[in-house]
Amino acid sequence: MNYYLKENQLTEDFNYAARVLTKESHDLDGVIRLMLEKRSVISKTDIAAVFTAFFQIVEECIQRGENINLPIFNLGYSITGVFEDDTDLFDPEKHQINVNLSNGIQVKKAIEQIELTKVDSVQTDPAITSFIDIATQSKNDKLTPNSLFEIHGKRLKIAGEDTSIGLFFVAEDGSETMVAQIADNGQKKIVGLVPDLTAGKYRIRIKTQSTFGAYTTKGIKETTSKFSLTIS
Repeated sequence: MNYYLKENQLTEDFNYAARVLTKESHDLDGVIRLMLEKRSVISKTDIAAVFTAFFQIVEECIQRGENINLPIFNLGYSITGVFEDDTDLFDPEKHQINVNLSNGIQVKKAIEQIELTKVDSVQTDPAITSFIDIATQSKNDKLTPNSLFEIHGKRLKIAGEDTSIGLFFVAEDGSETMVAQIADNGQKKIVGLVPDLTAGKYRIRIKTQSTFGAYTTKGIKETTSKFSLTIS
């Protein structure tokens, strides 16, 4: 089993949590296929019929509120919600019945046999693939001051509370000029207005705390374009 570390969004401290990369998933048909590979004398129809009966019995046990203890899982129940006093009754508007599952003995033994391999984290930094200078319609080449531009790529959106985030044009001496006017700030495309830059060569730099969904990271993700743009 492969896993990687990702910044933990659930704590105030700057730390990491593990994320598992599963190689394969199996639905019921997939499990039956694996069973047939081991026990070819049993037909797929027979196995499917046994599973159907098994699921039906489990469902009936749950309907009767009976616990189930099997080698792969243990099943029990709990009720959540507030009861006003000892005479209060269960009300589905205020209370909920929960089915609780825990690992059975076979699952516990199987977990002990899992071989873990730490891998590099999934790429989450911004990736700039192209720049379109609207005035000249050039791609990854020219840069026109005070003109509109489009940047295309992945994970581009600029978001976060850190004062250093933003979209910048970086001169050859390393100085950064922030883009003050952005019309479209998306994960795959950014549209904005080129600042009043002087002649020279520039690269694009994005600094952001944006991540997937509405969340932001504590750290800053930064990327600089591999190509340079020229103002004549």
